[in-house]
Amino acid sequence: MPAQRPKDLIRKNLSIPTLPAVVQRISAMIEDPTNGTAEIGAVVALDAPLAAKVLRIANSAYYGLNQRCLSAEQASAVLGVRVLKNVVTQAAVIQNYSHLEKYSDFDADGMWRHSTMVAHACHLLAQQCSSRISITPSECHMCGLLHDIGKFVMLDSLGSAYMDCYRSSKELDLALNVLETAEFGFNHTDVGALVANHWNLPLEVVNAIQYHHGPREHVAYDPIVTLVSQANLICHRLANGEFDEARAVLDEETIRFLGIDEGGIPELLASITDSPEPAE
Repeated sequence: MPAQRPKDLIRKNLSIPTLPAVVQRISAMIEDPTNGTAEIGAVVALDAPLAAKVLRIANSAYYGLNQRCLSAEQASAVLGVRVLKNVVTQAAVIQNYSHLEKYSDFDADGMWRHSTMVAHACHLLAQQCSSRISITPSECHMCGLLHDIGKFVMLDSLGSAYMDCYRSSKELDLALNVLETAEFGFNHTDVGALVANHWNLPLEVVNAIQYHHGPREHVAYDPIVTLVSQANLICHRLANGEFDEARAVLDEETIRFLGIDEGGIPELLASITDSPEPAE
């Protein structure tokens, strides 16, 4: 009997979340030029708990606003609607999986800090190599923000079985995606890509989530996958205080492939390192 494909196993064993309704509505409104920032902000304001979380994120040091936002409408005007969409997506997903805090060994806050840092790194890198990639820096930001969402989806559906795998990865110092595949037949990149596809995100975003851990042929030949994969590595190393190792991620081949200004790399890494964490 042939082995089941990862997508079939995922659909059989996991509950794939739908794109939060507020994000769907904002996405549609952004594409309609008759809608302004006030109308889009008003949609966020309809969900009071979500709006409060959006304001905490928007007012955090991460965005460095000159004025404190007191309403979702103001946040929309100050941040811009496409940045607001990223903030709302982050807030909505965090809110959707807040119940996973009951798993004390699962560092959800740490994962969101990492994902936010990767999103920021993706945005900065995308600004430097915009001529080599087919999506906007804002969409690259979304790649970074959602690159590990599969971990949350797997824990939500698999519970203690996933936690055993997660703990083993920490205890044995082995790659989590490798252990996930061995245990379940799929890993968090497979799940994250399925979520992104289900949410009708661009194919480039789906592929970046799917292949940010490899295999090498995808990382080496797709500049968006390269960007997200390298941003993820850079952020892990910077978080460990390994500045030289983080710099080494951007080797000559990667610099040439992405069209990055080599002279600006120290400043780029400093910007990633110094970027404040958003409020949870």
